[in-house]
Amino acid sequence: MGATGLPALAAAPAGTPDSPTTDPGHDASLEQASRLRDESRWLDALAIFERLQAQRPYDANLYRLRTLTLGDIGNSYQAWSMYRARPDLFDAAQRERFEANYLARLILWSQAYPENERNRLAEARVADTAIDEYLRLSPANDPALPTRIRYDRLLLLSKMGHHQQVVDEYRALGDTVPAYALPAVGDSLMALKHPVEAAPVLEAALQADPDNSDVRMQLAYAYLESEQPTTAIRQLETYRETQPAWLYAPGARQGSQNWRRADTDSTLAMLRAFSEDLPTAERELTDMLGIAPNNAGMQTSLGQVYMMRGWPERALERFRMASTLDERDVNARVGQVEALVTLRRDDEARDLHGLLVKEYGDQPNVQRMDELWRQHRGWQWRAYVAGARSRGGTGNTPFGNRDGEYGVEVQSPLIDDRWRLTAAIDDRWADFDRDRIHQRRQGVGVRYAYDRLDTHLGVYHSSDRVGGTGIGLDVGWRFSDTLDGRLSLRRKDADASLQARDAGITADSATVGLAYERNERTRFGGGLTHWRYEDGNRRTALNLDAQQRLFTRPHFLLDGLAGVSASRASRQGTPYFNPSRDGTLELGLRADHLAWREYERHFRHRFTATAGRYWQEGFGTAWVPSLRYEHEWQFGLGRVLTYGINWSRPVYDGVREERFGFDAELRWGE
Repeated sequence: MGATGLPALAAAPAGTPDSPTTDPGHDASLEQASRLRDESRWLDALAIFERLQAQRPYDANLYRLRTLTLGDIGNSYQAWSMYRARPDLFDAAQRERFEANYLARLILWSQAYPENERNRLAEARVADTAIDEYLRLSPANDPALPTRIRYDRLLLLSKMGHHQQVVDEYRALGDTVPAYALPAVGDSLMALKHPVEAAPVLEAALQADPDNSDVRMQLAYAYLESEQPTTAIRQLETYRETQPAWLYAPGARQGSQNWRRADTDSTLAMLRAFSEDLPTAERELTDMLGIAPNNAGMQTSLGQVYMMRGWPERALERFRMASTLDERDVNARVGQVEALVTLRRDDEARDLHGLLVKEYGDQPNVQRMDELWRQHRGWQWRAYVAGARSRGGTGNTPFGNRDGEYGVEVQSPLIDDRWRLTAAIDDRWADFDRDRIHQRRQGVGVRYAYDRLDTHLGVYHSSDRVGGTGIGLDVGWRFSDTLDGRLSLRRKDADASLQARDAGITADSATVGLAYERNERTRFGGGLTHWRYEDGNRRTALNLDAQQRLFTRPHFLLDGLAGVSASRASRQGTPYFNPSRDGTLELGLRADHLAWREYERHFRHRFTATAGRYWQEGFGTAWVPSLRYEHEWQFGLGRVLTYGINWSRPVYDGVREERFGFDAELRWGE
């Protein structure tokens, strides 16, 4: 308002019992104060108004001038309080200004860190209540807020997690939203998973305030989540070059840490992690923590990288360190829940999960954690189907001329944090020399999983002409983040040869295996299986395999594959394929391309090609190539459909076959 209308106010009669008819000294002081206001010397003018007000406490004119001056110097709360005490002294424009300034101050206070994190939204709720009261008391009871209050309220709504309301209001206001409110709009658009729309909003905010590093980091994530990782990384790398690690004031002997540079380095590391460059992200964060080990945010970021690399124990340690350093770090507590769930320690995660949902349920990262929690603890489904045709063989080879299977597996929701009931239906068939074996199985079981131990005991009944009841026991043990062991015992093993079952022969089996997964790029595995067939045959097989990442880009991965296997049998002349000795050496490549992604939804396709030498005692060696192409659709968290086709040219007893196959699998749950 400035000094608008003040000459008229200064000349107005006091009209109070305190006022003498004429007082040249009073009039001179009033004129001096008015002149000081015209020169924007608000504090000097206010001192005169307060002195005169003390002499004439009931002077309405002085009351108005003092109130207006308090508003001019930014004391919006006191100015609002005085205006509310005597609203009849102010015109409509002045009243709107007082209300807008007061509400803006409440909104500003709501952005500050609270002393107690549990009360983080208390100030925001006070501001929201004040806005509602303003609307209720407005003369026309008009639901439309004055423009400035609408702008300021965007910050408040974003803080309270009312992101859809922010976006709706922004779209209604159009391009008139000022730059200071755009970061809140961008934040809400990101929370609602609209990164393509958020990017130009944040670009405009950054153009108006180039030194706002928070907006710059948010813009980088908008590019990343718009599947533009290269753009996100390059723009931050360019900005980092302008930010020295230390800032020096003129003449200062010692510099201070440049937190913009630290935030940029930390964000860059996470961008690399989300762009599949996890080794670089880990190295950069580890180096930074060597300098600043008490930085809770960096500890949390390193924990997230450890989770992505498949190391939940290490990640949990980092998340707990971060929570100790800063108990307000929500990401660290979210990380603890996710790590504990991965480690099968739901009982430890439950209380923390409940606290986060109760106090931070409006935050996107907590909402995602809660969805993962419910997916993990709920029903688990798997349905599958496969079929293949073989040509050129004798018709009496392991898979026959044609074969197929389909089935459904289901696990109940978690019981007492550790138990699940299971059920399965499976139907397998194969044609051998115009004779079809058809094995139908139904089974139930119970699974117990806690911390390092994961066990499953199942009982299955086959309804084919062979019949019988099978029992399976699987025991898994996690030695560390990188090493897992397993033991499987089967009576009437369903994975034993269907060709043997066609002859009325079943088999029991025992398998021990180890899997060493150094990280997401390197994996080794191996297993030893022993079958005891009912005809007295004893067959033992050893297999070793390895997988190594050869090439990595944000949307493309290339892995090298290798496998070695060997087996031997104790009997010859069996009515099923049973080499006395054989072995395979196989090498291959797998290309994995992410064609489309939108947060939890994606489409990727893979192509795998392998070639190897197969040797069978008495029949020599032969090359055995194979190809596979598959699609993977993820429709949401825990909802994945995969299907593929495969081709191979195996050799059995010296006779080469050509095999074509198709398979599909739908997983619903964790």
